[in-house]
Amino acid sequence: MNENESVMDEGKVYEISYILDNRLEESRAAEKAEAFKKDIASLEGSFISEETPYVRELSYEMTRVVNNVNVRFTEGYFGWVKFEMIPSKVEELNKKLKLDEEVVRFLVLKTVKGNDIFTKDIAVMKSDPTITGTFVKEEVEALEEVVDIDTTKEDIDAEIPEEIKKELDTEIENIEK
Repeated sequence: MNENESVMDEGKVYEISYILDNRLEESRAAEKAEAFKKDIASLEGSFISEETPYVRELSYEMTRVVNNVNVRFTEGYFGWVKFEMIPSKVEELNKKLKLDEEVVRFLVLKTVKGNDIFTKDIAVMKSDPTITGTFVKEEVEALEEVVDIDTTKEDIDAEIPEEIKKELDTEIENIEK
């Protein structure tokens, strides 16, 4: 083996971001995430970090063929897995994900190893359909009663004691020198 071959076989860092079918049970979504890590290991890759899948509303409607029927999705389990693998093996993983009908959409990206975040395992939560725009509006109105959003700089300046203003002015002058 020459020097060029060893460089070519060196593992690169990748990340799979995925959306799973929202009709899955929470436990099944977690099992799928574990299965992705096992698939990576079976292809001689090494796991780096992940985010446990959780249900979220999608930015736009997606369609996926499931059992020869077009199924539309407006929400799904979103998660990601960061791993290191030889580039030639990534295509095998890509093919396997394309065939999985429980995967609505996925993307494999080359990334960097740094800034890895290990997230806590949290229970997968479904979105609450009872929360509406009216609920949010009521919450904002309640906050507006507590915080006066019409406060101006002059109002704030008027509340600061003169001694503190003089101390701050002195400190600013010393910094500028």
